[in-house]
Order: sequence, then C-alpha cells, then structure tokens
Amino acid sequence: LKQAPLRRARFPLGRAARMAPWANEVVARLAADELQPRDYCGLVAVCSWPMPAAVLRQYEDFSSALREAMPKQAYVYPASTLHCTAMTLRAFTQGPLGPEELQALQDVWQPVLDAARASPEWPAAPFRLRMGAPTLEGAAGIFRYEDLDGAMAKMRECLRGAIERAGGRAAEGSDWSQARPLPGLSERHPAAHIPNIVHSTALRWRQEPEEQEVARKAFAQVAKRWEPLDIEIPSLRVVIEDVPYMHIPEDDAHVWWESEPRCC
Repeated sequence: LKQAPLRRARFPLGRAARMAPWANEVVARLAADELQPRDYCGLVAVCSWPMPAAVLRQYEDFSSALREAMPKQAYVYPASTLHCTAMTLRAFTQGPLGPEELQALQDVWQPVLDAARASPEWPAAPFRLRMGAPTLEGAAGIFRYEDLDGAMAKMRECLRGAIERAGGRAAEGSDWSQARPLPGLSERHPAAHIPNIVHSTALRWRQEPEEQEVARKAFAQVAKRWEPLDIEIPSLRVVIEDVPYMHIPEDDAHVWWESEPRCC
C-alpha cells in the first residue's frame, strides 16, 4: 500500500511579526509628559540634527496628516527630534548618570572619538543622504536613507576601528556576540552599538493599536505623500540624551562633541 503524503499545516506568513507587541512604556510616559531631564542618560553619535529647513517643512505637513490618520495609540515624533544615529555610545535605557559618572564616561570616549575623526578615511564634510518615503515597521515608523556619498559608512568604519584600537568592540546591528565595552568603563556602560541601517524614527506607540493591519494601511496612505529629499549634513555630533528619543534642545548642555568646527 502506498503511504498517503504528509499534509503540512499552513500558516499565514508574518503572523508572528504582526502579533508582536508594539507599545512602548517609555513612549507612553513621554507622551504623557511624565519624564524629567536626568531620568535617563544616553550618549549618542547623530547627524542631521536638527534637520535642514526643507525637511522640517515637509515633515510638519506629513506629521500633521499622520496624527489625523493614525489610531489614537500612536505617538508621532515632533520635527525637532528627527535625526540619524551613527552609533550609540551608551543607550538611555541604561538609566541616569550623576555628573561625575557622566564626566568619567566622556573622559573614556573623548580620545576614541578624536582618533576616529583624525583617521585619513574620515569623509570630508558636508555629507549627503537621500531621505526616502517612510514605512511602518510595526513598533516604529521610520524613514530610511540612501548613503549617497558613502560618508555614513566611512564614519562608522572609522569609529569601529578607533574602538577596536582602544580595546573595545561595538555591537553590529542585532549581533552582540562579539561586543566588548571599552576598557575603563563600569558595568553600567555596555559596549557601543552601530546600527546596520541609516534611518530616522517618526512614530512609536504609547499603547497597542486595536487593529495592527488598520494602522499599517493608514500609515501607508499618508506615506505616499512623502517626496524624497536630498540633504547635506555638516557634521557628526555626540549628544547627551537625557530625555529619550532625542526630545532634547540643541544647546551646549546637550551637544558634547562635534566632528567639524561650528560655522557660527
């Protein structure tokens, strides 16, 4: 007798991803204005912050339409928070730091950043990116960028090399298996992290949306209006992120290190 072929159960592709939680407790507190400066302390290398005027104008229209279209559980970022992260030196999720702890962290990182900037491979400013249409990735709505002149990749490579020469190793994307903090840092400071994409976040969730698929479709409709923009970036900055997700002012208290001299 011939054995009947096995029947395989079929499940819709992507179901697990669709059912993953989207809500973020920090975002809920941020949206409710419950966070205070110094509740957190991150150190982040960013570029294109603040964004050029052309981006801010287009984003104001986009974000206004997004707030109207999305479920009430969504939190749309203010234009002032938009940025591209080149590397996270210390994530804000590690908690607050006192003044002396922060200074000790900066003392370890200063020569590493300076060494990266002094590398012959460091790209000449200004840097160029193309800001594409946003997509909803579930827990976050993001803009992805084209690295038009390869400057972001070159900066990340210089940072990566300077960290390794100093005795550390950055995590890469989702891979933390080879990550190693810089010597001299306490257990409160894990290894640096280099993303494997170039992006800006525009939306997160204060609560779970009632229907994820409805949220996806609403986002996609508004995203169609976005016109790609080519932008010039004057420098890389390392900032003190004492309010999560870059909800900080652009001032000397927050901008700690810059790769290029300020023009004014």
